Amino acid sequence: MVSEVYQALTAGRAAIDSLKMLNQYADEVKDSQKRGEFMRLIGELSVELAETQIRLAERMRENHELKDVITDLQKEIESLKSPPSKPLLKKGLYYSEDEDGPFCTSCYDDQSKLIRVVEMPQVMRTLGRYKCPKCNAVYGGG
Repeated sequence: MVSEVYQALTAGRAAIDSLKMLNQYADEVKDSQKRGEFMRLIGELSVELAETQIRLAERMRENHELKDVITDLQKEIESLKSPPSKPLLKKGLYYSEDEDGPFCTSCYDDQSKLIRVVEMPQVMRTLGRYKCPKCNAVYGGG
């Protein structure tokens, strides 16, 4: 990609230099036929220069987009290198330093998802104190 940009810049410079030189020659040429030929060459070089500038702008845009993608990927890599802290098992439930708890051990062990359990009403505590809203597991005695 860098070589393409370099080639585009080199071609652009060469075209500009040729345009200047041909323009000088055109002023010096008295013969109208030769002058017309020079002007045609200048026109062709102008078109080539414009095309080169368009290609250069496209490469610069692609380069900018690729830099954005690289930045996003680097951020993602960093976030994967430092995952959130692993939950700790206390009294049959998981607790995390980063978030409130308690969390369902079944959901975390099976799917690595921290699903917060809800406290059951007093009248239903004979089944257990907490219930997972996702897998319906019940934890803790009445």
